[in-house]
Amino acid sequence: MNRFILIFLAAGAVFSLYSCADSGEGGSKPVARVNDYVITMDNFRRELARSAYFHDMVGLSLADKKRILDEEIRKELLIQEAVKLGIDKDADFRKTIERYWEQTLIASLIRRQGDSIRSGIIVTEDEIESRLREKRPQGAALPAAGDLKQDLEKEIRDEKQTKALEAWAEELWKKATIRVNEENLGSLK
Repeated sequence: MNRFILIFLAAGAVFSLYSCADSGEGGSKPVARVNDYVITMDNFRRELARSAYFHDMVGLSLADKKRILDEEIRKELLIQEAVKLGIDKDADFRKTIERYWEQTLIASLIRRQGDSIRSGIIVTEDEIESRLREKRPQGAALPAAGDLKQDLEKEIRDEKQTKALEAWAEELWKKATIRVNEENLGSLK
Protein backbone atom coordinates (compact mmCIF):
# COMPACT_ATOMS: atom_id res chain seq x y z
CA MET A 1 0.00 0.00 0.00
CA ASN A 2 2.83 2.42 0.90
CA ARG A 3 4.56 1.68 -2.39
CA PHE A 4 1.34 2.44 -4.32
CA ILE A 5 0.95 5.76 -2.53
CA LEU A 6 4.58 6.68 -3.22
CA ILE A 7 4.26 5.82 -6.89
CA PHE A 8 0.98 7.77 -7.09
CA LEU A 9 2.61 10.77 -5.43
CA ALA A 10 5.73 10.44 -7.58
CA ALA A 11 3.70 10.40 -10.76
CA GLY A 12 1.71 13.35 -9.51
CA ALA A 13 4.86 15.23 -8.57
CA VAL A 14 6.35 14.67 -12.00
CA PHE A 15 3.07 15.83 -13.57
CA SER A 16 2.99 18.78 -11.19
CA LEU A 17 6.55 19.81 -11.97
CA TYR A 18 5.82 19.52 -15.68
CA SER A 19 2.63 21.50 -15.28
CA CYS A 20 4.33 24.17 -13.19
CA ALA A 21 6.92 24.61 -15.89
CA ASP A 22 4.17 25.16 -18.45
CA SER A 23 1.83 27.33 -16.40
CA GLY A 24 1.94 30.92 -17.41
CA GLU A 25 3.96 30.23 -20.54
CA GLY A 26 2.42 30.59 -23.94
CA GLY A 27 -0.48 32.58 -22.50
CA SER A 28 -2.54 29.53 -21.59
CA LYS A 29 -5.60 30.58 -19.61
CA PRO A 30 -6.30 29.16 -16.15
CA VAL A 31 -9.03 26.56 -15.69
CA ALA A 32 -8.57 26.42 -11.93
CA ARG A 33 -6.25 27.57 -9.17
CA VAL A 34 -5.33 25.31 -6.27
CA ASN A 35 -3.66 27.57 -3.70
CA ASP A 36 -0.70 28.97 -5.71
CA TYR A 37 -0.83 26.32 -8.43
CA VAL A 38 -2.60 27.06 -11.71
CA ILE A 39 -4.17 24.34 -13.85
CA THR A 40 -3.93 25.81 -17.33
CA MET A 41 -6.22 25.14 -20.27
CA ASP A 42 -3.36 23.59 -22.25
CA ASN A 43 -2.37 21.20 -19.47
CA PHE A 44 -5.96 20.34 -18.63
CA ARG A 45 -6.75 19.73 -22.31
CA ARG A 46 -3.90 17.18 -22.42
CA GLU A 47 -5.23 15.54 -19.24
CA LEU A 48 -8.77 15.42 -20.70
CA ALA A 49 -7.45 13.79 -23.87
CA ARG A 50 -5.41 11.27 -21.88
CA SER A 51 -8.32 10.45 -19.60
CA ALA A 52 -10.80 10.16 -22.48
CA TYR A 53 -8.45 7.82 -24.34
CA PHE A 54 -7.64 5.74 -21.25
CA HIS A 55 -11.31 5.34 -20.28
CA ASP A 56 -12.67 5.01 -23.86
CA MET A 57 -14.83 8.09 -23.42
CA VAL A 58 -16.53 9.44 -26.52
CA GLY A 59 -17.70 13.04 -26.50
CA LEU A 60 -16.79 14.57 -23.15
CA SER A 61 -19.73 16.24 -21.43
CA LEU A 62 -19.45 19.18 -19.05
CA ALA A 63 -20.04 16.72 -16.20
CA ASP A 64 -17.10 14.59 -17.44
CA LYS A 65 -14.87 17.67 -17.57
CA LYS A 66 -15.90 18.69 -14.06
CA ARG A 67 -15.27 15.19 -12.71
CA ILE A 68 -11.82 15.03 -14.30
CA LEU A 69 -11.04 18.54 -13.03
CA ASP A 70 -12.09 17.47 -9.51
CA GLU A 71 -9.67 14.53 -9.78
CA GLU A 72 -6.88 16.87 -10.85
CA ILE A 73 -7.64 19.26 -7.97
CA ARG A 74 -7.64 16.39 -5.46
CA LYS A 75 -4.36 15.13 -6.88
CA GLU A 76 -2.83 18.60 -6.64
CA LEU A 77 -4.00 18.97 -3.04
CA LEU A 78 -2.31 15.67 -2.16
CA ILE A 79 0.87 16.77 -3.92
CA GLN A 80 0.86 20.09 -2.08
CA GLU A 81 0.35 18.34 1.27
CA ALA A 82 3.15 15.86 0.53
CA VAL A 83 5.51 18.72 -0.35
CA LYS A 84 4.43 20.63 2.76
CA LEU A 85 5.30 17.58 4.87
CA GLY A 86 8.67 17.28 3.13
CA ILE A 87 7.97 13.89 1.58
CA ASP A 88 9.51 15.11 -1.67
CA LYS A 89 12.82 15.51 0.21
CA ASP A 90 12.67 12.01 1.70
CA ALA A 91 15.44 9.66 0.54
CA ASP A 92 13.01 6.78 -0.15
CA PHE A 93 10.86 9.03 -2.29
CA ARG A 94 13.84 10.29 -4.26
CA LYS A 95 15.08 6.71 -4.77
CA THR A 96 11.63 5.71 -6.05
CA ILE A 97 11.67 8.60 -8.52
CA GLU A 98 15.19 7.69 -9.58
CA ARG A 99 14.20 4.05 -10.23
CA TYR A 100 11.10 5.14 -12.16
CA TRP A 101 13.17 7.58 -14.24
CA GLU A 102 15.80 4.92 -14.98
CA GLN A 103 13.22 2.29 -15.97
CA THR A 104 11.32 4.74 -18.17
CA LEU A 105 14.51 5.96 -19.81
CA ILE A 106 15.70 2.42 -20.55
CA ALA A 107 12.27 1.35 -21.84
CA SER A 108 12.17 4.38 -24.15
CA LEU A 109 15.67 3.65 -25.46
CA ILE A 110 14.88 -0.01 -26.12
CA ARG A 111 11.56 0.87 -27.78
CA ARG A 112 13.29 3.46 -30.00
CA GLN A 113 16.12 1.09 -30.91
CA GLY A 114 13.63 -1.76 -31.47
CA ASP A 115 11.55 0.39 -33.81
CA SER A 116 14.67 1.39 -35.71
CA ILE A 117 15.79 -2.23 -36.04
CA ARG A 118 12.30 -3.49 -36.89
CA SER A 119 11.97 -1.08 -39.80
CA GLY A 120 14.98 -2.71 -41.50
CA ILE A 121 14.03 -6.36 -40.97
CA ILE A 122 13.08 -8.40 -44.01
CA VAL A 123 11.43 -11.80 -43.82
CA THR A 124 11.54 -13.81 -47.03
CA GLU A 125 9.09 -16.39 -48.37
CA ASP A 126 11.89 -18.97 -48.11
CA GLU A 127 12.24 -18.28 -44.38
CA ILE A 128 8.50 -18.65 -43.87
CA GLU A 129 8.34 -21.86 -45.91
CA SER A 130 11.33 -23.28 -44.02
CA ARG A 131 9.69 -22.46 -40.67
CA LEU A 132 6.43 -23.98 -41.91
CA ARG A 133 8.23 -27.23 -42.77
CA GLU A 134 9.90 -27.25 -39.31
CA LYS A 135 6.55 -26.97 -37.57
CA ARG A 136 4.60 -29.63 -39.45
CA PRO A 137 4.65 -33.25 -38.31
CA GLN A 138 6.76 -35.66 -40.37
CA GLY A 139 4.96 -36.56 -43.60
CA ALA A 140 1.93 -34.32 -42.94
CA ALA A 141 0.66 -31.98 -45.60
CA LEU A 142 1.42 -28.29 -45.22
CA PRO A 143 -1.49 -26.44 -43.56
CA ALA A 144 -3.38 -23.63 -45.30
CA ALA A 145 -1.15 -20.62 -45.81
CA GLY A 146 -3.29 -17.59 -44.74
CA ASP A 147 -3.05 -16.72 -41.06
CA LEU A 148 -0.34 -19.26 -40.31
CA LYS A 149 2.06 -17.56 -42.71
CA GLN A 150 1.35 -14.19 -41.09
CA ASP A 151 1.95 -15.69 -37.63
CA LEU A 152 5.20 -17.27 -38.81
CA GLU A 153 6.32 -14.03 -40.45
CA LYS A 154 5.71 -12.18 -37.16
CA GLU A 155 7.52 -14.90 -35.19
CA ILE A 156 10.56 -14.71 -37.49
CA ARG A 157 10.53 -10.89 -37.46
CA ASP A 158 10.36 -10.85 -33.64
CA GLU A 159 13.24 -13.34 -33.39
CA LYS A 160 15.37 -11.26 -35.74
CA GLN A 161 14.55 -8.10 -33.78
CA THR A 162 15.45 -9.78 -30.47
CA LYS A 163 18.77 -11.03 -31.87
CA ALA A 164 19.56 -7.59 -33.28
CA LEU A 165 18.72 -5.90 -29.95
CA GLU A 166 20.94 -8.38 -28.10
CA ALA A 167 23.77 -7.73 -30.57
CA TRP A 168 23.28 -3.97 -30.15
CA ALA A 169 23.42 -4.27 -26.34
CA GLU A 170 26.52 -6.47 -26.58
CA GLU A 171 28.16 -3.87 -28.83
CA LEU A 172 27.42 -1.17 -26.22
CA TRP A 173 29.12 -3.40 -23.63
CA LYS A 174 32.16 -3.94 -25.86
CA LYS A 175 32.57 -0.21 -26.61
CA ALA A 176 32.29 0.84 -22.95
CA THR A 177 35.17 1.25 -20.54
CA ILE A 178 34.22 -0.92 -17.58
CA ARG A 179 36.44 -1.44 -14.56
CA VAL A 180 35.39 -3.78 -11.77
CA ASN A 181 37.19 -3.47 -8.45
CA GLU A 182 37.46 -7.16 -7.56
CA GLU A 183 38.77 -6.43 -4.07
CA ASN A 184 35.80 -4.24 -3.16
CA LEU A 185 33.40 -6.64 -4.84
CA GLY A 186 34.81 -9.54 -2.85
CA SER A 187 34.69 -7.64 0.45
CA LEU A 188 30.94 -6.98 0.22
CA LYS A 189 29.12 -8.90 2.96
